[in-house]
Amino acid sequence: MYDVSFLQRARQLCDEYDVLLIFDEVATGFGRTGNRFVADLVTPDILVLGKALTGGYIGHAVTVANTRVWEGFYSDDPTHALMHGPTFMGNALACCAALKSIELFEKGDYMAKIHRIEEITRREMEGFSDPRVKEVRIMGGCVCIEVYNGADIEGFRRFARERGVFSRTFLKYMYAMVPYVIEEWELVKIHTVMKEWFAR
Repeated sequence: MYDVSFLQRARQLCDEYDVLLIFDEVATGFGRTGNRFVADLVTPDILVLGKALTGGYIGHAVTVANTRVWEGFYSDDPTHALMHGPTFMGNALACCAALKSIELFEKGDYMAKIHRIEEITRREMEGFSDPRVKEVRIMGGCVCIEVYNGADIEGFRRFARERGVFSRTFLKYMYAMVPYVIEEWELVKIHTVMKEWFAR
């Protein structure tokens, strides 16, 4: 999780040294960080989107480029073309799902739901600490508990599953990226299970 000041400085450095700035918002786009896109705060040269693009119903991704990048490949000369087309590029079903997902996201005011998820998460994690925990990070629809030693969260997946929560750890990180339609009691249950792991 990067602070916006880090991204602003990255933008400045890329401009200064004529380097392209690329944002991978496959997992973070469509409100996951509490903003519609991080790219709404700092503009990259290339933006990569996926996952929530279709609401998870079908695999689909998109790469968006600014005018400068586009013009670097736009030509009647085929040797200038960026030959990037995958086998399923422009899949009509995936494109239709993406358009409907975007429509639902906009009409359903999902940003308000995401802000509510963050509010509940902050409330539930307030005051939580443990000597094994290095940091608790909350941003939009994400919560991450980082431990000093990854061995301290080994076995959490099974522990959580036995309590009705599907979760997994990654290296030194215990995290949750919940669906935006989650009920408050379900969200509280996830946070409770995460804290219970350290209270054992």
